[in-house]
Amino acid sequence: MPPTPNAGRGRARRNLGEAGSVILLVLMTLLLTAFALTKYLEKTTVDLLADARDVRAERLRVEAYSALETTLAVLQEFRTVNGGLHSPAEGWGAPLDFAGYAPPDGLVVEAAIEDESGKIPLPHADFQTLRDLFLLFDLKQSDAERLADALLVWMQQGYEPVDSFSARSTDYERAALPHDPPARSLHSFAELASIQFVRDLFYDDQGRPNDLWRRFADSVSLYDFTQPNLNGARDTTLAALGGYDVTSIKMITDYLGGLGSYARPGPAYFRTSQDVAGLVGQAAMSSRLGTQVRCLRVTVTIREGSTSFRVSAVVAPPDGAGLPPADAPTATTSSTTTNQNSTGTNASGSSTSATTSTSTSTSSTQTQPSLNYPFTLLEIRENDEIVGTAAPSQPASA
Repeated sequence: MPPTPNAGRGRARRNLGEAGSVILLVLMTLLLTAFALTKYLEKTTVDLLADARDVRAERLRVEAYSALETTLAVLQEFRTVNGGLHSPAEGWGAPLDFAGYAPPDGLVVEAAIEDESGKIPLPHADFQTLRDLFLLFDLKQSDAERLADALLVWMQQGYEPVDSFSARSTDYERAALPHDPPARSLHSFAELASIQFVRDLFYDDQGRPNDLWRRFADSVSLYDFTQPNLNGARDTTLAALGGYDVTSIKMITDYLGGLGSYARPGPAYFRTSQDVAGLVGQAAMSSRLGTQVRCLRVTVTIREGSTSFRVSAVVAPPDGAGLPPADAPTATTSSTTTNQNSTGTNASGSSTSATTSTSTSTSSTQTQPSLNYPFTLLEIRENDEIVGTAAPSQPASA
């Protein structure tokens, strides 16, 4: 019996349906493959960009340290010729230009130098200096005295506050976590958040440093040096530490900056105390100030397009600034050290001799040549703010 027309049309429909399913399956496979390939390319692109960024950052880092070494070499040259560093007016204010430093194509290099020794050295600040500093910030006499007392209670062992309402070291024993003040100068401005009364005035309600915090951080140095450099001194240093009045301070700053009546000769600097006396009409410069740089902050910034790298180093010349005083040893540490020393003294003579002999032999065989590096590196940081702004710090609760 011959097939009917309807049967032929049914087989045609089934064939078309099967073909359509195959096409749909192929299209779905292509879609999934394209999606997976797109995601793979996106991830690969991100990884390549990250690798390229790391390579670029490392290249900028190398250039930054190269520029830093060039800057220090220029400073050392001026220090050798002039017998010390006094002021950028000597010619070292733009060290890379002086050295003829030429960065690779596409890079922009900047070097900034700040005289850290123009600030008040906090390790040597006394009550009068701190009180006068806070009075310059337009604080009330009572608040200025309480702030000075609070800082010295934190920094000095056995300090007795001048103001009877000021916090004492025993007050820290009643804190939520009882503790003792460290009895040494600050190692970081973040410590201000832990000092009673200071944290109330230096931080806002959210625990963030306020303007008073920033003015204090800009006026004092954490590093240890005895005589701030008059040639780079802040107005606060001249007033609170040097004891100069407003008129004398204006004459000094105009002379150093080449301003006002000193605009024609341009910026200048003082070499000796007699130079200062001849300008301000005083018998001698304050004995608490000097005329040489004791500590410099050198910041080098490298830019390439939107990418940048910054390195900041605090350096000191020979006989210049040092690190803040270390923590005082605890009673436990002292006791342990004493016991160890006592044990060593009571040891047999043969053992002591053997130890000494071994020590001498090791020292003689492992002597390293001195680098004779002209500066002491007190601090070095990368891509970080040193002073001026601070990360939010929640004050400790009493």
